[in-house]
Amino acid sequence: MRKSVEKLGFSTEKYGDPTLMRFLIARSMDTDKASKMFVQWLKWRSSLVPNGFVVESEVPDQLEARKIFLQGLSKTGYPVMIVQACKHYPPKDHLQFK
Repeated sequence: MRKSVEKLGFSTEKYGDPTLMRFLIARSMDTDKASKMFVQWLKWRSSLVPNGFVVESEVPDQLEARKIFLQGLSKTGYPVMIVQACKHYPPKDHLQFK
């Protein structure tokens, strides 16, 4: 699958085998379909989180409410966040999810 993704012009060096296996399982072990799905996911992820992470200045309300705590990075480099769900009261209109 790594070779198929590289043929499409993208790199898989940041992602481990469990991540790639997730896409293979989703596409019944078809490497071409899984590679296309992985590339689509990379494009979606880069458009959603262009810096690769969310800075604290983008979520000041949640941090002030003391319901989300950013704890730095894990051993593998992923951001660690603790959420106290008992302090979250969703809005009644839910426009933020549409």
